[in-house]
Amino acid sequence: MGADHLREPATSEAGFTLLELLVGISILAIIVVAQVAPFQQTIESRDRAEAAVQTSSAVRITLMRLSEELTGALAFNDARGRFSLLDRTFDRPTSELRFATTGARRVQGGARDPIDIVRYYLERDPDRPGSMLLMKQQLPSVAAEGVEPVTMVVLEDVRSFQAEVLMNSGWTHQWEPTGDDVPKAVRLNLSVEDGTSLPTNYRTTVTVPMGDHS
Repeated sequence: MGADHLREPATSEAGFTLLELLVGISILAIIVVAQVAPFQQTIESRDRAEAAVQTSSAVRITLMRLSEELTGALAFNDARGRFSLLDRTFDRPTSELRFATTGARRVQGGARDPIDIVRYYLERDPDRPGSMLLMKQQLPSVAAEGVEPVTMVVLEDVRSFQAEVLMNSGWTHQWEPTGDDVPKAVRLNLSVEDGTSLPTNYRTTVTVPMGDHS
């Protein structure tokens, strides 16, 4: 036999080149992303829906409690507690509302005064530039001069807070009494930032039983 017949036949080992591995990994990654993306979108949609429900609930609770206080609003001859509505609009609809009420909830210990003086207004959030806070101040009507009211945050991320009062002359955004008058009704408009360009506006109208119906 010749020498050529003594050689082992040539064999080729199956395998992947680096380029083939990279292409395979890329295809696998695309498939994984395509499968995961719908689930991620579902989670994000669920989170947005839950946040919207929480926001809506917070706004409705705020308006409900404010309505309870307005229902208990009464004529008050002390200048600190006279019903007043000031238009503080600058870059967004903003009202400052002050009145005396028998419907305020207790905010601190001690004997409960049947009449509290409350004030609602907007204030910039010091921790979040561009965001507004709906603030509330509450003070017992029997508090001595110089006593500071209890101040609390009622609602965050407020876009607008606007009120109107109904007097004999009609609805108005600004009203300061000359005596101890109380409006017939109050109309409230409140909206908060929810990530959309057109947030939902929440409105309610509250009849004031002690208002002047003459």
